[in-house]
Amino acid sequence: MKSKLTLLILLTVVFIACKKTTNVDVKLSTSGKLTYRLTDDAGKGLANVKVSLFDRADGYYSNYNILLETRVTDPNGLADFGDLNPNNYMLVTDSAKVNNVAYLVQEYVQVITGAAKAKETKVTDFSGTFALTVRSYNNQPLKNIGVIMIPSNKFNYSSTTAANLKVADFSGVTNDAGLITFRIPSAKQYLVYLYNTVTNASYNYNNGISVQKDATVNYSMSIYQP
Repeated sequence: MKSKLTLLILLTVVFIACKKTTNVDVKLSTSGKLTYRLTDDAGKGLANVKVSLFDRADGYYSNYNILLETRVTDPNGLADFGDLNPNNYMLVTDSAKVNNVAYLVQEYVQVITGAAKAKETKVTDFSGTFALTVRSYNNQPLKNIGVIMIPSNKFNYSSTTAANLKVADFSGVTNDAGLITFRIPSAKQYLVYLYNTVTNASYNYNNGISVQKDATVNYSMSIYQP
């Protein structure tokens, strides 16, 4: 009985000695992930849009954005920035277009340690309301006045009304109160061009019009109409 017990103890010692010890290194994640998707009003992804990722350099002598990376959205409108340090990043798009109108998307997105951030943005949300009232010089509202909203960088002073209509983002005519309203991209410079809808003759124009996101700008212009 004693010899059997001794043999059992020896076998146990041999088993423990032969058993491999596995060391498992546990590493905590110090980064997060970011994907960014751009869509139109119907939720369809916008492909081939360049998206820039910026970090903000704050300090006594600096207060500007540093470009870190750029991506181009895939056929589903997705830009994958992969692993990033936890931070509040600025994302800026390069002319994301809906209905052939270019929108400037610029927003902050926070990346958190150990988390996957999937941000989806409808580009037309980056717009504001421009309400224009057209009056005569004796302050009477003028209806049926043609109004064209042209991106400032596309306007040609020597162009005809027909040519300006081709490069306009928006166009329409004033109502009985002399009013017309457009929902236009925010932070984008426009020229407002007024014309006679019967003869196509130009009345006048005003440059440097812009709105902020979700804001409303009420504007008025006067023209002489015999």
